[in-house]
Amino acid sequence: MRPPARDEGQLTLFFAIAVVGLLLVAGLVLDGGAQLRAAQRAQAIAEEAARAGAQAVDVDALMRGEATRLDPQQARTAATAYLNTSGATGSASAGTETVSVEATLTEPTLFLSLIGIGELSASGSATARLALEEGSP
Repeated sequence: MRPPARDEGQLTLFFAIAVVGLLLVAGLVLDGGAQLRAAQRAQAIAEEAARAGAQAVDVDALMRGEATRLDPQQARTAATAYLNTSGATGSASAGTETVSVEATLTEPTLFLSLIGIGELSASGSATARLALEEGSP
């Protein structure tokens, strides 16, 4: 009679491979969700920064009786300041009627760092237009 075959270790190898697979799937789910939240936050920051810049009305032009318009330098400065205080990077451009903002956020990963992806970035963009009431100059 032959002794029974030893199969010790086979279940351990299967378990190790399954755990690694589950960690990768969990990483995709959790870090993918974080990526979506970062994209939403970047979009919101871009919109808010554009609105902050669109409040930079050229007061000197108003005092001279000219049409209502933005001060492009002040608008860019206000939008960039909002980006910086929000923890985002990006750029702002402004004309006399609009302010455009590009915002980028970088978030660290939890599980994907195990396979060499240490951070994910997300971006958003927005443009705000100076709103004038009808009949205004």
